[in-house]
Amino acid sequence: MSLHELYLVKTPYVFTGISADVHKTPFTVIGIPLDSSSSFRGGSRFAPAKIRQVSASLELYCLSVDIDLEKVLVHDAGDIAIVHGNIETSLRRIELVIGELAKHRKLLVIGGEHIITYGAIKGIGRDTKIIVLDAHADMRYEYLGYKLSHACTIRRIIETVGVENVMLVGPRAFSSEELEFIRKSGVKLITTYAIRSLGIREVVRRIDDFLENAKNVYVSIDMDVFDPAYAPGVQTPEPDGLAPWQVFTLLTRILDERVTILDIVEVTPPYDPSDITSFLAAKLLIEAACKVYKSLRAKEQAL
Repeated sequence: MSLHELYLVKTPYVFTGISADVHKTPFTVIGIPLDSSSSFRGGSRFAPAKIRQVSASLELYCLSVDIDLEKVLVHDAGDIAIVHGNIETSLRRIELVIGELAKHRKLLVIGGEHIITYGAIKGIGRDTKIIVLDAHADMRYEYLGYKLSHACTIRRIIETVGVENVMLVGPRAFSSEELEFIRKSGVKLITTYAIRSLGIREVVRRIDDFLENAKNVYVSIDMDVFDPAYAPGVQTPEPDGLAPWQVFTLLTRILDERVTILDIVEVTPPYDPSDITSFLAAKLLIEAACKVYKSLRAKEQAL
């Protein structure tokens, strides 16, 4: 029995309402319903089910890149079986499953709290550039006495892959400890305020420079990067955030065939009026798949 057969469980809903044969699409969706370290609003463990549910009502044609995901489709492998209350065991399962599937698949991962990204990164086991869209730095050494917390995710990732392989886009909330770490480590970041002053074109140029010569790219989107007006249902909302058009424009420019994994984290359905945040997350996943597929197809046609 393979690791993903051992630790993946089927779910009542599948992403887009249709799960393609695994051999007929390059994309696999995985849910990770973990929120054991949530320190403010709990409930992101319900996000994989809710995002799958609402995705079935969205159109699948992506005008931005002229790709119809209904013809490409995705395979939904289900959820990783989480041991609630035991982050170490849960992260180990994430590492094993992601490590096995990412060898041959493009993965669309639905969290769950942000610490899942750390488990996924550990599972890749190869050179990867990581772009994180997040309202928070998540670079505390520990939080509430615990090192495996959503507030420490990027710190743990930097310790694993090196500061030169991580870029943070959209942060606007920092602790003094995090600012000191950023200054000393030299981690690359573009704040929300820098995005507004620089403009999308310059931000894309800086991201392109960061991704130059990258063979594999991991994109992690914490939904609190959006202003709460657009994404109220998140674990730790932070005012004065980005608008959807800014994030979609960035993704249009930076997503290509090098993206191995894209995750969406920290949607919190119990705090999400009218499922507005879940719909936005589902739309992001659809658009991301279309953009990566277009780049894959262009590369194949060029051979």
